[in-house]
Order: sequence, then structure tokens, then C-alpha cells
Amino acid sequence: MTGGFAFEEPVSIVPPSGGWRIGVNVPWSVSWTGEAHFELAISKDFPGHVDLVQVARPGDGAPRFRALHVSRHRAGMAGLMCHVCGRPTDKRDRYVFPVHSGGMAIMPDESLRYAGNVPPVHLACAERARNLCPHLGAHDARPVAYPAEPSRLMPRIDVMAGMEKVARAMPPHFKIAYSCYRLFGPRFSETVARMRRDAGE
Repeated sequence: MTGGFAFEEPVSIVPPSGGWRIGVNVPWSVSWTGEAHFELAISKDFPGHVDLVQVARPGDGAPRFRALHVSRHRAGMAGLMCHVCGRPTDKRDRYVFPVHSGGMAIMPDESLRYAGNVPPVHLACAERARNLCPHLGAHDARPVAYPAEPSRLMPRIDVMAGMEKVARAMPPHFKIAYSCYRLFGPRFSETVARMRRDAGE
């Protein structure tokens, strides 16, 4: 790895009485304040790119619920690891919240494809997430079974909100994968588009 850099973010989160517990009240994919150091490494998933790599110190400091840990997120997306607990998901127990995460991408033929930006979850973890996550709870979000239809892991080379300071520290002329998403097939995408219309999303 090369070119280490860091950023700081002020946080004022009061831990629950029992403390923070990964997989219980903190998703595995979430970043912690003690993990605010980044480097670059040749990408294993995206030929011709370099990955933004984040130091791994889960549990160090306070959770940053609005910021996914870029390396754990990529591992979860690539390996279909549970966003909540971090364990592998089985095809019989793999779910997503497509109405309240990700978005619809416009393809060159002007068709729409669902672009999922959060790793899958086990059904039990999905229920835990619905109970704990204000966003999912407020919308009464329902988990949807992960499709058997193939999907493709895609790099995100745009600078996402909250990553501007990190991006400014990047060396020029690199094709950097800041994050990633999964581009789902047409059948599942049609289902998601209909669900999002019905939900008014």
C-alpha cells in the first residue's frame, strides 16, 4: 500500500448503557472514529483501478453511522458478507432493502437497473436492522430476498458526500475506486422499480 493519509470528524454519540456491540447495535460495515486513516492499494476486484483502503480497527472510538468503512463495505459487497454481523450470507438466507438503499441507474439503452450500494443481510439481521435503524424504521422497510439472477460488482470513482477531504489528499492521475455497488439484472430491477414507485420513492 502507498500514500497514507487521514481525516478527523467531530462526533458526539452517546453509547448505550451496555456499550457498542458490533452486529448487535452497530453494523459490521460501519466506520469508527479510530479508523480515520486511508491508503491506496492495487485493486483486486477492479482491474486498472486502485482501491481506497481504510485501516481496520473496529470498535476503536465511536461508530460513524453515516459512514461505511470502505474496506469492509467492499468486502461485504464482493463476498456477499452481511452488512450487520459481517458473516457470510447463504443464498437461502440473503436479503436486501432495495426500496430504501441504492438507486436506479440508467443504462446506455435507457433501461433502468437497480444499483445496490449496501451489502446483503441475513433475515434475522434484517429484522434487527429494522428495529435499530431510524431510516428503515421510519419507512417500515421490508427486506427482499436476494435474486438468483446474476449481478455485477462495479466501482464508484466519483467522490461521495463526506469523502471530499480524503479525495483532496489523493495523488493525481490514479483511477481510484472510492467505493462500489452491485448492478442487478433486468428482472430484479423491474421488480425494484415497481416497488419504489408503489412506495413513492
